[in-house]
Amino acid sequence: MNVTVLHRAKGQMQLGLGLRRLKPEDADTLYYALIERSGVRGVSVLHRTAQLLLRFDPCVPEAPGEVLEFLRGASLEDPELKKLVPAVSARATNEQFKEEIGSLIMARAAKRLLLPAPIRYAWTVWNGLPFIRAGLKDLIQKKFSAEIVHASAILASLLTGDFPTAGSIIFLTKLGEILEEWTYKKSVDDLARSLALNVTNVWRVEGETTELVNLSQVKVGDRIHVYMGSVIPLDGIVAEGEAMVNQSALTGESVPVHKEPGITVYAGTVIDEGDLVIEVRETSGQTRYDNIVKFIEQSESMVAVTQSQAEKLVSRLIPYTFGTAALTWLLTRNVTKAASVLMVDFSCAIEVAMPISVLSAMREAGAHHITVKGGKFLEHIAAADTVVFDKTGTLTRSVPTVEAVVPMSGRDENDMLALAADLEAHFPHSLASAVVQAARDRGLDYGVPHSKPEYIVAHGIVSIAAGQRVVIGSHHFVFDDEKTLVKPEDEARLHALPLRYSQLYMAIDGVLAAIIGIDDPIKPETRRVVRRLKAAGLTNIVMMTGDSERTAAAIAEEAGIDRWYSEVLPEDKAHFVEQEKASGHRVIMIGDGINDSPALSAADVGIAMKEGADIAREIADITLSGSNLEQLIALKELSDKLMLRMKSTGSLGIAANAAILLAGILGFVTPGTAALLHNTSTIALCLRNMTEMIPEETHYREA
Repeated sequence: MNVTVLHRAKGQMQLGLGLRRLKPEDADTLYYALIERSGVRGVSVLHRTAQLLLRFDPCVPEAPGEVLEFLRGASLEDPELKKLVPAVSARATNEQFKEEIGSLIMARAAKRLLLPAPIRYAWTVWNGLPFIRAGLKDLIQKKFSAEIVHASAILASLLTGDFPTAGSIIFLTKLGEILEEWTYKKSVDDLARSLALNVTNVWRVEGETTELVNLSQVKVGDRIHVYMGSVIPLDGIVAEGEAMVNQSALTGESVPVHKEPGITVYAGTVIDEGDLVIEVRETSGQTRYDNIVKFIEQSESMVAVTQSQAEKLVSRLIPYTFGTAALTWLLTRNVTKAASVLMVDFSCAIEVAMPISVLSAMREAGAHHITVKGGKFLEHIAAADTVVFDKTGTLTRSVPTVEAVVPMSGRDENDMLALAADLEAHFPHSLASAVVQAARDRGLDYGVPHSKPEYIVAHGIVSIAAGQRVVIGSHHFVFDDEKTLVKPEDEARLHALPLRYSQLYMAIDGVLAAIIGIDDPIKPETRRVVRRLKAAGLTNIVMMTGDSERTAAAIAEEAGIDRWYSEVLPEDKAHFVEQEKASGHRVIMIGDGINDSPALSAADVGIAMKEGADIAREIADITLSGSNLEQLIALKELSDKLMLRMKSTGSLGIAANAAILLAGILGFVTPGTAALLHNTSTIALCLRNMTEMIPEETHYREA
């Protein structure tokens, strides 16, 4: 591919592709080939000018050069690249709806200009039959719907010989349906992008060893090792191991599914228990994206309670529309006025504009680096009065740092850190990430051969390395559960680290080998965010942590939290959440680790930090990027404004249609005009509900 750099700035690059124009399918191929490459943060494909706008992660300086090299060696006809494109893409959807609208308008113009009146009338009758059939079907099933209303208006116009009016109603109804569906599909697509996976690295199995590689390097037939608490990044067949897999993100199943060799697993699902070696069968993003879109369209969680209540209200109004039309005809004996009344459908604003307001709010949340899995969770946020915070990685910095490594018995400090990093790399958590990053910063090779590590929730990790049993974890796990010994000469070093450090203990063959001190200071915005949450109505704020009472008290005081609990286990957090709910509170739980998963699941709304464990993000209803707690303020504000918008949508929709109905009764508008006004008001509400609720200048920036 002929690629030219047109402009280059820090973290950005504009490229020309040496073509006059790109076909939409080629633009999609480029987008999906680039968006998941390591270091690429954003891709815009300008198909009319054949240009690319790319944004890069400054922490991956080699990314721009690698992208240029990839593009110059790539071909848009490569079938492997085309496989990356989902079956339904935003660009293809836009082209489809533009073509449908153009065809509809051209067909109507051609019919009116070229066909004689008798053929036009026959054409109108033929086009009206599907509407009439749909209305009769709903009537027989005693289902009061907009289809019955439209069918009645069309049938009344046809029976009275008013073919132009019937034709106008059919045309405007079709046009309104296309525009409404287009608006809805666009909202779903925007949301699906925010929910799509963002997996960068995987553990590829090479013989008896595993190697951490970029996802783009994995090919069909490769084997990857996925551990407990981690997301399955690609579709495949289980080759080794057994596990319980949470598939709720794709299927809605609440109970984990047992997987064993020979059974298919899907991208986007998460391992609850066990671990699997998976033979990759599909490396494209197609199944991931398409399943997410399907899940969004079918999921009841997308429907807020307010929306459901409004839909029930308008369904009760439809019989009154018929009654008003019948009364209008009895009083005026004017079929045109009665048909104008029938063109008023109170349900459209609710059934179309309200879902769009929910999807738009979820998309806007994505702009704040917040992923929301359903509209009802935003409604729960607006109604909540209680917030339960985990401490580590939530109230404290999302990127804690290793400040000291204390080796025992003359062991080498770097060797101990490398061994710890190798075990912790399999189970992502903020403290584990700190250990891995410290090894990287020192340039250590932490690929120490070891057996499959076993993660014990809220305690630590067990593995075999060089024939020795290695454990790493909390003080309780290493000393109380594992009965680790401390050599007499190491007693003084055992207490060498400051109390403010979080401490990981590592033992080899039952003897303490090293202590890793991790500084995990409170986030600078924590106290301010807690204060603002209280002001916004979340008055019952609680912190729960597995740390000691002394550490918990210090952090709670610094954060401005009056109620806190220390040395708690995962089941303690979940039990507390259940107790608060039983007391009548609406509870939000915020955490980032595997040990937070039970409480996240039990809460009315579970919020996970993106840098935490995959299983926490999978179970959670909402995910924050983890870099700034100000996102909670944005989430609360967005939720409150969504509730106001949904209520105003119902009020405005009913008011606008009531005005059209009155105009029809008084004879001020024809049925065709009533259809035009009705569809215009619905589309206007849809467009209004797609606008941002939090002004751009007040966006909460990522720290």
